[in-house]
Amino acid sequence: MSLGSRIRQLRKERKMTLVDLAGEQITKGMLSLIENDKSKPSMETLNYIAKKLNVSIGYLTQEGDEEWTKNVLENRDFYSSFSFPFEIVEQEVLPNLDKVAQNLKGMELYHVLRIYYRYKKNHSQADSYSQKISNFYRSIGMEHLVVREKLDDAISLMFSQDYTEAFYHLLDSEEEILSFKEYDSRIELDYYYVKGMFAVSVDMETFENVLNWSIKLSYKHENFKYFFTENITLGYYYGLTGNQAQYNICCNNIQNYLKFNRQDRHEIEIIDENNPIPTFYVLVKDKEKHVALYEDYINRMKKVYQNNPDEILGRSFFKAILEVEHTYFKGEYRKVIEMYDDGMYLRTTAQHPVDRILMAIRSCVYPLSLHYSGEKEKAIKAFTKIESTIDDIKDSVFATEFYMIGDIIFEKQNDSH
Repeated sequence: MSLGSRIRQLRKERKMTLVDLAGEQITKGMLSLIENDKSKPSMETLNYIAKKLNVSIGYLTQEGDEEWTKNVLENRDFYSSFSFPFEIVEQEVLPNLDKVAQNLKGMELYHVLRIYYRYKKNHSQADSYSQKISNFYRSIGMEHLVVREKLDDAISLMFSQDYTEAFYHLLDSEEEILSFKEYDSRIELDYYYVKGMFAVSVDMETFENVLNWSIKLSYKHENFKYFFTENITLGYYYGLTGNQAQYNICCNNIQNYLKFNRQDRHEIEIIDENNPIPTFYVLVKDKEKHVALYEDYINRMKKVYQNNPDEILGRSFFKAILEVEHTYFKGEYRKVIEMYDDGMYLRTTAQHPVDRILMAIRSCVYPLSLHYSGEKEKAIKAFTKIESTIDDIKDSVFATEFYMIGDIIFEKQNDSH
């Protein structure tokens, strides 16, 4: 939107005539020329118009098209956890970069572009958008957003699955980020949560210590934003490493949390409330019990989606997964083979390393079904293909069950399934 168009739009929004806005300092004719972009106002005139409209000069002179930027960001595909709008970015945004408004909404769109280039592993281009965002916040005196942008920049590296780089990038900004905790206690909690989760790919001792510290901060600030996820992840870790005491603490934390913080999302995140943090997702001991749990889980999910018809992102993703896993636990292996699709467990959006490993583990219902159906060569091939999706994190402790499944498929141990 041009300067003249913005002035005219604001004048009309305030139900002012040309005469009202012109006042005694400029003529109606001069204002008309300015609004039609046929004359550029002096700084003195611009300052006068801004005061009359009760906005800053910076707001009047910002570049780009506010309406276009706002409309682009209203597309729900930008907020999906299951897909990234590559086509929209390439067909609508990149050819119209001059339309990106230089305001807070424009910075949101720049963040989308940064993620796009992280996906493409074009880090120099992504970094240029990080710089644009920081420069904008600094130019309008919002230094706290400049600091928070450093956290967002590190998080953006997750989309290229460069977890180790993201961790050290975050450490480089630690002092500056935490210097703002006096003004914004949330930034401290955000920082330690992100640091702890990224540490999964770097140092498990740091992962454990930082997430436990973050949980203590949750109590201190009475802000339980990450409490659920932290306890689920830590509990899973303790379950895999045999630390039963700490595992029980995390399970109790989740059960107590759900008593006071029940949300719809929890209905689709926990299969068994009596055992909220499972250690095994596929190699379960009691398959009949798991069949019943899945049936209840599927019914709970249906209710959630019925009660929230506008929040359907991910429904098809989860529905397909649940149906194939439910079929597997019923022992209908041939049907699993027919239902399964290679892309079923893969998101185009980046996932945290633990999430990626869990999706790989759960997708093993397919090679296991092939194995139990006697198609052992196909089972090995399918398992190897899944393994390639977690090649960068396959040595993680969280991959324990995955390789236990591999031992079954490669017949390195006996299993009665």
